Amino acid sequence: MFYKILKNEKSLGIFGHSDINNIHLSVSGGPDDMYVFASGVCIENGKQVHYDWIQEAIKDEDKIEIVKTSQTNASEPRKRFVMDRVEREASEDIICDFCQRNETKVARMIHVDEHRPNICSDCVSLCNEILKKQV
Repeated sequence: MFYKILKNEKSLGIFGHSDINNIHLSVSGGPDDMYVFASGVCIENGKQVHYDWIQEAIKDEDKIEIVKTSQTNASEPRKRFVMDRVEREASEDIICDFCQRNETKVARMIHVDEHRPNICSDCVSLCNEILKKQV
């Protein structure tokens, strides 16, 4: 699936992929800044890859057209990254702030950042049981 985006009848490029999961072509912004965007999620070598092609500034008077095309010479993305989850080893340094067990001793740890408490899946289950009994 491939599309051409035109701004005032001038081509901004061709966007798409031969094995695309979804494509996002849109105009978005606010009162002061408006943009036309093109991005998509494609499959490459069995992995999902996010393509971010353009973010082009537009004005109120600009005419934007999105046209399906048979051309397949898509523009190079300005950003491209593989979306698959990275395998990581559990850390002995990350502990549950409630039961004090480290990440290697629990099924799952919810760790947002250093400014928020960590909680393991066992403590979440215990909290859910307590809440059920209070209802």
